[in-house]
Amino acid sequence: MTKKIFAAVLAIMLILTAFAGCTDTTVNEETTTDNENVAEEVISNAATTDIINVSLLKGPTGMGGAYMWEKSDNGETSNKYNITLDTDATTVGPKLMQGEYDIAAVPTNLAAALYQKSQGKVKVIAVNTLGVLYIVTKDGAVSSVADLKGKTILASGQGTIAEYALNYVLESNNLVIGTDVTIEFATEHAESVTKALTGGYDAVLLPEPFVSQIITKDNSFSVAINITKEWEKTGDCTLAMGCIAVNAKFYEENKEAVRSFLTDYSESVNYINENIENAATLIEKHNIMPAAVAKKAIPNANIVCYTGTDMKQALSSCYNVLFNQNAKIIGGQMPGDDFYVDTNS
Repeated sequence: MTKKIFAAVLAIMLILTAFAGCTDTTVNEETTTDNENVAEEVISNAATTDIINVSLLKGPTGMGGAYMWEKSDNGETSNKYNITLDTDATTVGPKLMQGEYDIAAVPTNLAAALYQKSQGKVKVIAVNTLGVLYIVTKDGAVSSVADLKGKTILASGQGTIAEYALNYVLESNNLVIGTDVTIEFATEHAESVTKALTGGYDAVLLPEPFVSQIITKDNSFSVAINITKEWEKTGDCTLAMGCIAVNAKFYEENKEAVRSFLTDYSESVNYINENIENAATLIEKHNIMPAAVAKKAIPNANIVCYTGTDMKQALSSCYNVLFNQNAKIIGGQMPGDDFYVDTNS
């Protein structure tokens, strides 16, 4: 009898336990679902800041980010960067507008054009490269802009800042293009170097690192005119050729991450300028350009990180000159104030 009572009690306890288990499971499933939703939301939010998709360009526009790239690979930056090295700035623009790239180093005129084309979906957060244009000669006959009168200049970069910077400097020195000076355009910088090495030109307009390349190949070439300095002589105006642009939506959702990016980038720029030997090695490691060329190019590449008011002043004055030269190069009109993002405020 005792055994029967015990068995009955045990059966009742098992049934109650089973019901309790079912009840608890229902509650836990609801709780688990809520937790999963929260987790998914956290992951979704984190995904926009944990990894920032960045585009750097081969050449001076990308050189300043080499140290940041190295530190990111080593897990030593405030953000994790997925960095892509691009060779053609025109392919970067659509990816930046569409959000495939969050941040990109691009020519300053392209950033303004993208802002206009996207109706404000691309903005600028820093100037990262000033003027990198130089006129080189072989015989030393040219030492000033006035000496270019009657000369033929071989140039590349038709339709870009290079063309309009040269035009602006020549016109500011009262030289009429086509009358006082003849400009012959090559299709690319490398072609200019090849043609210049074969002779037949009084002067060659080149950007870094091609200036260093031509001098390395033939040391009878030397820099005759610094276009950046000549540009600045015309007034309170800075030749700003490269900048850091940002997808506007990404910035609005990740302001602190963008500020941290600029901290990392600024540190990188300082390192590149102050540690040329090591910087050249990193620049080659990340395929931006050969170390031997980078070593010579860095001092003339004008790599900077201007933000806030300094950025806006440099760009607005530069855009004003380009607008007067050919408004199409910056998208047809001057950028609005909302184009300039002051991450310092």
